[in-house]
Amino acid sequence: MFFSNENSQDASDSQAVGPLSLFSADELVHIELRKPHHMPCYHWHGQIEVNIPFGGDVDYQINDQPFTIKSGHVGVFWATTPHQLLEPGDASNMGILNIPIHYFLAWPLEQALLNQITHGVVIQSSLPDLVTERQVELWMQESRNEEVGMRQLALDEMALMLKRVCLTGWQQLTSTMDCKQSVKGLSKHSQFHVQKILEYIARNHDSSLTVKAIADHVGLHANYVMNLFQSVMKMTIKEYITSMRLYHARALLTDSNRTILDIALTVGFNSSSRFYDTFQRYMNMTPTQFRELSRKNNQL
Repeated sequence: MFFSNENSQDASDSQAVGPLSLFSADELVHIELRKPHHMPCYHWHGQIEVNIPFGGDVDYQINDQPFTIKSGHVGVFWATTPHQLLEPGDASNMGILNIPIHYFLAWPLEQALLNQITHGVVIQSSLPDLVTERQVELWMQESRNEEVGMRQLALDEMALMLKRVCLTGWQQLTSTMDCKQSVKGLSKHSQFHVQKILEYIARNHDSSLTVKAIADHVGLHANYVMNLFQSVMKMTIKEYITSMRLYHARALLTDSNRTILDIALTVGFNSSSRFYDTFQRYMNMTPTQFRELSRKNNQL
């Protein structure tokens, strides 16, 4: 059996040292709308993958478990588990959304769905036609737009699509990945603990977090937790928490009139100055500039 860590993007984008290395690019939301094709081998990457086939069903396997995403339905899985498209069938097009996991875990989605995805389950919307080809095409264009407000708009609409899946129901297409052995050097034991860490951070990223508290939650030594997380995620726990907090802050800056200090404290920073410094370092603009830009774009 062959494995590849190449993304559906160009191979140059995936000169990666591990399956989650693409996640370290804070703005990397990759969207495609194209005819699906057979994949000659497994591949894996770090984002949440959303597949929406149009015009026909597509057959996949994930860690040797076969499943079918039906035409017009929304299929979702965490792509850190090796997966392979076996048969594109009659599908004329497919929306492929690769979403950084810190965005996904910060969205207001049903906890049961989040738990299934982070434990390696593939789910499919119960209803078809929750999104059109034209909408996916717009998201693809907006996600590449130079204007930050347009990129944020695409993210917000993708989150609403998955919120609709939560409200209208979904079905489980595969079992958890716990039954499979390790692949490509990443043991299921390691993935299990990292999933627990991700879930804990997602629930608590807006409060004071320490490595010790995280380690106590998963029942491991703090040094082991830091090394394990970085070896799997290719970023430190601190960097990951910062990404979660900044995404939350961006949403509040765009959609609310709350003060900068209020937002800073709400998302987990202990001062507005620390928030300003961190935001500007990662976003290349101040929170105030981000708010002005996003609102200007939303008025166009």
